[in-house]
Amino acid sequence: MITPLDIDETSIAAGVEHSCAIYTKSYDDVGGRVLCWGLDNGGQSSPPPGQFIQVSTGRLHTCALRIDETIECWGSGAPIMRPNGLFEQVSSGDFHSCGVLKDKSIQCWGTAAGGLSSAPSGKFVQVSCGKDFTCALSTEGVATCWGENSRGQLNVPADTSFKQISASPGNFACGVTADNDIRCWGDNHRKQCEPPSGEKYTLVSTSRLGACAIKVSRALQLDKTVVCWGMRSGVTSAPRDVKFDELTLGWNHGCGIRVEDGGAQCWGDRSNNRLDVPAILRI
Repeated sequence: MITPLDIDETSIAAGVEHSCAIYTKSYDDVGGRVLCWGLDNGGQSSPPPGQFIQVSTGRLHTCALRIDETIECWGSGAPIMRPNGLFEQVSSGDFHSCGVLKDKSIQCWGTAAGGLSSAPSGKFVQVSCGKDFTCALSTEGVATCWGENSRGQLNVPADTSFKQISASPGNFACGVTADNDIRCWGDNHRKQCEPPSGEKYTLVSTSRLGACAIKVSRALQLDKTVVCWGMRSGVTSAPRDVKFDELTLGWNHGCGIRVEDGGAQCWGDRSNNRLDVPAILRI
């Protein structure tokens, strides 16, 4: 059985044109309130009050895991009723979201039929929603994807065990293997499925046509600088001299939580205030 994804390590999320993060007053806090910035044309950047422990952003909606382990969503396309049950993790794609329940099963909701259909049975530790497709990671480290397959985004490499996966808002996905390598599959016309060789990684995040990952050394000592590949654009212009504990990519911008001071930092396309991190989060 693989080590489950720590939901406390997903406290910042970049969507298509907005981002959200959980604000806590100290490292000892279990949860905090959600703050969002960027485009708010569907209400996706207007979170409800309360205490949350994980957040995930889509195109025009956002979902977050409350401290009582229920899920709350807001914005255009958010469910009128809360998803039923207690959850361990939530992920939002373009127009749908999915969550891992306490019993390790998966529940999905929204309007993207491809990403909602044929959700697999079994036990899972992580789910990642992309554009009209979804990927999930089983307790045994097996990645499974379902939904739209126009560019081979469901064709997970065989005989590969993963620690973490990321389904993109484009048509590809990447994952960190049990050996801390990265494997990607699906659309590769901007070489977004060709991560640099000779590196080891702890976490990967995908954008529409690119990806970035947090490095470790080959001896698996902490490095925490970021490496990017794929389309040369704002989202892959992550600062090279900054170490990050967390990393998240949106459509054409990215954000992370710095190791040095726990502050949030974003880069890439500045339109629609995507990089305007609230001062209270910048530290």
